[in-house]
Amino acid sequence: MKNIKKYVLFAVALACLGTAAQARRSELRHDDVRIEKGQTMTGDVATDRSITVDGVLDGDAVSVGGASVTVNGELTGDLVAVGGPVSVTGLVKGNVASIGGPVAVSGKVLGDVASVGGGVELSGAGEVDGDISALGGGVVKGAKAVHKGSVRSFDLRTVRTVLPRVLRLAHYSGGDERGVSPWLVGGLVGLGLLVFFSVLATGAVLLLLPAVFFPKNVERAAAVISGDMWRACGIGALLVVGLFPGVLLMVVSVLGIPLVPFALMLYGAAVVLGLSAFSAVLQGRFFEGIKKTGPGGLPGKVAAGYALMAGLMLFGKLIPLVGGVLSLIGFMLLSFGAMLGLGAAWLTRMGNQTCEPKARPPQGQVLPPVQ
Repeated sequence: MKNIKKYVLFAVALACLGTAAQARRSELRHDDVRIEKGQTMTGDVATDRSITVDGVLDGDAVSVGGASVTVNGELTGDLVAVGGPVSVTGLVKGNVASIGGPVAVSGKVLGDVASVGGGVELSGAGEVDGDISALGGGVVKGAKAVHKGSVRSFDLRTVRTVLPRVLRLAHYSGGDERGVSPWLVGGLVGLGLLVFFSVLATGAVLLLLPAVFFPKNVERAAAVISGDMWRACGIGALLVVGLFPGVLLMVVSVLGIPLVPFALMLYGAAVVLGLSAFSAVLQGRFFEGIKKTGPGGLPGKVAAGYALMAGLMLFGKLIPLVGGVLSLIGFMLLSFGAMLGLGAAWLTRMGNQTCEPKARPPQGQVLPPVQ
């Protein structure tokens, strides 16, 4: 329930941020912001300089200029910093997110702490009630520090934690006569590349798992793809088209509702197994075409085939003009391979049976009718 709630909040945050950026235009300040002890400021603060809160800030604090952000007093909202260090010796009731700078907490943070490109240090009597996520930096916790959440390092959930906070910067770039801040552009581009490479790495790991632990199953599925491709393609297309109606029929049935998660897991496992087999076949055809020797082991073959598809999509994003065509080819190969592999997984019963291709009559010969 906790993970589902986080995903829902993430989707709502993206929708709200997209509409709010058009609804209002907040001003980005170009001076240091300091709230003295005993002083209370209401409203969000966004600047390209440093922020120091010794009193109370009833709102969010955003710094995009690479300067430091220090909270010695109380911050009721979220804290977002791009390029500069973050120090919390007081109280932050929201979340703390940093890109390119370290985060030091010796006070208390009621929300999550996330850092991309910098470490997180929880020292002294520091306390964090939420999760701590770090990408590109370590997490150090002192002996007397208190942490009630979990620690995640190099995880896609780090992006899920930081991205909504970073997108908040769109509120503060609309009214700036100098245009969008380069810190904002750099941060969003970096997060985009991070998500892209993380997805590619996750796909490589998923496809290598069947090749490492179930090599015979992958080989049987690959044999069907090579020997009876169009039959596997047709069955795979039927399985793709019938996924939603099949799940819908199970949902409307009382007895079928408990089977929905199992069916979806089995469907996903079939796609991974089939795509792993397709990757092995693809690299074989590729190296035959260029008359070179490919990898020897099955995991190497799967990795090489996946690298071909991922490479087309990756270089397609970097090369102008023809890059879109390369990305489209890579995506079509990946989609076709998933459908074809799904049919091969069905014909081989998840690679547990050998499926012989249907016998075809020689050219010019007609099989006798069935009696």
